[in-house]
Amino acid sequence: MEKEFAMEKKENEITGMQKLRKGMLVILAIAFGVGGSILVGLLFGKPVKALFPNRFVQEFVLEALSAVLALVLIFLFQKKKVLKFSAEGMAEGTYCGMAWILFPLIAVGGVIFDLLNETGLQMISGGEITALLLQCVMIGIFEEFVFRGVAQELAFDLFGSKTKKQARRAIVLVAFLFGAMHLINALQPEITIQAALMQAISVFGVGLVYGAIFYRSGRCIWPCVIFHALQDASAFVASGVLFGTTQEQAIGNTSLSQAIYSLLFVAWFIYLMRERHEEEA
Repeated sequence: MEKEFAMEKKENEITGMQKLRKGMLVILAIAFGVGGSILVGLLFGKPVKALFPNRFVQEFVLEALSAVLALVLIFLFQKKKVLKFSAEGMAEGTYCGMAWILFPLIAVGGVIFDLLNETGLQMISGGEITALLLQCVMIGIFEEFVFRGVAQELAFDLFGSKTKKQARRAIVLVAFLFGAMHLINALQPEITIQAALMQAISVFGVGLVYGAIFYRSGRCIWPCVIFHALQDASAFVASGVLFGTTQEQAIGNTSLSQAIYSLLFVAWFIYLMRERHEEEA
């Protein structure tokens, strides 16, 4: 009896150590991704600015370098399966995130309204708009590769993913870390701690939906990349970036109302990850 108890205790200790190791891997992957992106800015910021005078092109190039880093992380943590294109996964992911098409429509509608009702507005050039949109794609690739492609997969290793209950735990953890990561924006002089906190709360809600879409699509990363790019492009457009507002100023204008909107994303997440009767049968 004592021998069986000792063996059970040892197994529990091993299981506990394994969970701790897997949990630390989630943190480590995010630290590598975010820290690497910061390092990219520090190492290549000045050379990129010297080569490309336009700030939109500068931002695009730096985000593209970060996207390459995120791709390296996927291979480093042996999660390359998320890169596999799946027609079925794309279809399911598109269905789950279909409402996202409303965001660019609302943003473009706001721009048209401003142009019709305000005089003296001057839009950035077509080349700058192209660079901005490409930057949003690179942001989508970098953040989704790091947070869904690597961190979410590692969290699934930690909590399991065979049931939605297990998957929900993993998604909530990574969404929380995803939101918390955006608090580093408070280090920029144009962004207050309050604005960074409001953005982090909003991003947490969005991260829940990205995680649900990733799970529902069979862990195909590409629907998340597309919707992330649409989300960021819509946010920048709605914040006045097309009319000269800097991206830092746009983030600095994040308000409590935008954080409250995250409740809609929480509801969306609950709907996508709900238990269905046919699944329980």
